[in-house]
Amino acid sequence: MKTLFIDSSRKSLSIALQKDDELLFVSNVDSYSKHSNYLMNEIKSILEKFDLKPNDIDNYVVLNGPGSFTGIRVGVTVCKTIAWTLSKKIYKLNNLEALKVGIEDDVVISVIPDKKNASYVGIYSDNYTCEDYLELSSDKLKFNSKNITLVSMEDNEYLQSLKDMLQTSNNINVKIINDYDYLKVINYALSKQSINPHSLVPIYLKKIDAEKKKNEN
Repeated sequence: MKTLFIDSSRKSLSIALQKDDELLFVSNVDSYSKHSNYLMNEIKSILEKFDLKPNDIDNYVVLNGPGSFTGIRVGVTVCKTIAWTLSKKIYKLNNLEALKVGIEDDVVISVIPDKKNASYVGIYSDNYTCEDYLELSSDKLKFNSKNITLVSMEDNEYLQSLKDMLQTSNNINVKIINDYDYLKVINYALSKQSINPHSLVPIYLKKIDAEKKKNEN
C-alpha cells in the first residue's frame, strides 16, 4: 500500500512517500509563494526515484490548512485532481490536528499563529475537540485538566500569553516542533475515512473581510 502526502500550506512545500508502515522519502522545498512551480515536478521526481507511476499510488493524504491562501489551493487542487482522475482514495487532515499527532497528555492545544491576541487553535482531549480561531479571552480556553501541552511550529506572543494565562492552575508543557512526524501523521490520516475529492476544501489562515464582518455582527 503506497501513500503520497502533500502539504503546501506553509512556506516549505512538503511531499512524502510511504509504503505500508515505512516512510520511503520526504522532500521539503523552500519554495515560499511559488509552490505551483515545484509541486508537480517534485511529485514526478519522487515517483521516478522509486520507479512508480501515479496509478501505483493507492492513497493521497493532504493537509488542507489553516495556511497560506495560494499555497493551500495548490496542494488541495493537485490532490483532488489526481485522486478523482485515477479513482484513488484521498484523506484530509488539517494542520492543527497534524501538529498534535503523537503527543499524549490530558489536553493538547495546537497553535497556528495569526496575531498577538488571536490565532488558530486546536484543543484535543479524550472527550472534547475544538478547532477554531480564538482570542485569548475565549471561554474555550478554560480547562479543568491539570496537564496541558501547547504545541506549535512558532514561538510567538499568543503562545506565550496563552501559557501565562493557563500556568496558574495547570501544569503546562510547551513543545516547539520543527516539522511534522510524517510517518505518524500519514498513519493517523489513513485511520480516518477517505473522502469524496469534491468535498475537499482549503482552510485559509487569514479570515476574509466578509467573514470578519459577519462574526462582528
